[in-house]
Amino acid sequence: MARPLPWEIIRNVGDYLDPPQLLVCIQLASSWKPPLIPRLWSAICDHSYSWHKVLKQDNTSDTWTEADDQRLRDLFVKYGHHIRELDVSSPYLIAAASSAETCTNLCSLSIRFLDLRRPYNDPSGEEQGGMIPGPLISPVFEEHLQSILPANRGQGQGDLGRQARLLDGWNLVQHIWLLVRQNAGLRQLVLCKNISELAIVPSSFSRASLAVLHDLEELDYSPDHLDLFEILIALPKLRSFSTSLTSGGSDYLLPTPHQLERLDLHKATVGSGTMHNLLENLPGLVSLTIGTFYLDGWMGTELGRLMKSTPSQLKELYFSHISPPLSFEDYWAAMLLIPRLPCLTTLVVDRDSMEIAKAAGKHCRQLRVFRQAYDGLSIHPVDGVQLQPDSVCQMLETCLELEELDAIHHKMEVQSILVRPWVCAQMTVFRCQIVGVNRLAVEEQRVVDSLVASGRLCSRDSLEGEERLAVERLVESREHQQAILGRVGQWTSLKTLCFGHEYRNYRLYQLDEPPYYTVDGVKYLQYDGPIPNTLELSLESGLERLAGLKDLEMFGFEGLDHRIGKAELDWMAVNWPKLKVMRGLHVDTMPYVEYNVRRAELREYFQKLRPDVVHATMETSLGLGLY
Repeated sequence: MARPLPWEIIRNVGDYLDPPQLLVCIQLASSWKPPLIPRLWSAICDHSYSWHKVLKQDNTSDTWTEADDQRLRDLFVKYGHHIRELDVSSPYLIAAASSAETCTNLCSLSIRFLDLRRPYNDPSGEEQGGMIPGPLISPVFEEHLQSILPANRGQGQGDLGRQARLLDGWNLVQHIWLLVRQNAGLRQLVLCKNISELAIVPSSFSRASLAVLHDLEELDYSPDHLDLFEILIALPKLRSFSTSLTSGGSDYLLPTPHQLERLDLHKATVGSGTMHNLLENLPGLVSLTIGTFYLDGWMGTELGRLMKSTPSQLKELYFSHISPPLSFEDYWAAMLLIPRLPCLTTLVVDRDSMEIAKAAGKHCRQLRVFRQAYDGLSIHPVDGVQLQPDSVCQMLETCLELEELDAIHHKMEVQSILVRPWVCAQMTVFRCQIVGVNRLAVEEQRVVDSLVASGRLCSRDSLEGEERLAVERLVESREHQQAILGRVGQWTSLKTLCFGHEYRNYRLYQLDEPPYYTVDGVKYLQYDGPIPNTLELSLESGLERLAGLKDLEMFGFEGLDHRIGKAELDWMAVNWPKLKVMRGLHVDTMPYVEYNVRRAELREYFQKLRPDVVHATMETSLGLGLY
């Protein structure tokens, strides 16, 4: 008779099996149960197909029903003590885990969303007659929770059904908080926003429930009423806190040896007083996300002095919804906040932020990432907003470690670029407009094309008048372009290179009388034309100087007055072997837009050369998980 395998070997085998495979092994080999059951039940994620299959077992239904309640509860009673990570969304699983009272060894509890297959709350109208509490499933909720059950319960079938749904929600929020209170050893806790829709949880109860979690390091929770600094005081080991609080909390925080490293207040409007206290009294803060920064006017002079007094060690700053450019918020953030952050390595702004970009180039010499998190559909001025050029140029001149400059709404003028040195050498992402190239006018381009066709372009000494002037402008323009592309070509680590974006004003078709035109009886919308005086990206203008970009994965030239043809596409297909996405020859999806025959021909041609490359426009982005 063969000897059973040692448990150490069985455990090692289990590390390579998914939950359904582990379950099969446990069911088929009784000797494998002791080492594999803890492995199987150590981490549960109910929105994973694997775990859904394990928990359902012989039940083929895709949804959880009340008929599953007892079986699920029995499973958690038997195996709940093995669970260390619980990531659930089903109300039935939450209730089963809570009522089993064996899931008391959790290190991580995540309820990122609630799978409310039945509408637990009904926003159909205002309640009449006030609220009354529902039944409590545990004495710990006595005099704490307030339900959302209406006081004047109707007797109709619809009213009874609605009361049942509300009661389900009332019970669910109790099960969630019971799970929290049963696991004092939690290190990570994620509670979704919509649990506040199920019952009214007083801040005193939330604070008391969280205060017992002495080992908690990560918290993602957005209560209706909870003071930020009370959370920090109650949880001394907290290293990461994310919340949807719309205010930064109290403007004052006493000095504390708190170890908080990451703070996400992505909806908060944070005053300079609160910001000063955060930076002053949380010395370990590495990453901060806020909504909008503003100056506290009633003590602006004093706060200005305080904000500039002591530099902060903050390395990452995210503005999740900074106001439009040229705003007071942008100005005061640049004047007061950015100069205090010399150690900043990552700066992400939701929209174009000219003053902040300038300040970052001046004060944040260690900057590695500057990103515009929101890409609008148009880089033409909308609603009269126009960014001044060259606001990001100084970063290239002063930030030695800059790796990512993702700011497509910002412009760089050729003359400004050529007179400034670029100190950064490890750029991986470059998305900016380069303008002021001084391209030929339409008539001048016709003259040059005629000279090319007749073979006279190289005989400049014999040219006179408008022909000589057109050729001289062409030579100067291409020399500038070659110099610019030569600089970009030195960034051999580039993976993303984009000189343009969706350039047409998408709002035109929303006007009362939009500018239409007709071709062969078909009506089209007159969009803005290509951006003038941009790079032409032809081989003659210096495209070959980008031959060293062997790691390039995305190349974009939307909206440029480019002269890319089949010869340029042949060159790209060979010299950029890792190219995955091209933005500029994609199928146009703008409303009432005329079919571009030339673009379609070039796209089809390149698809034959490189069928692995995707042609698509850049979708609107919110960057780095700000929302």
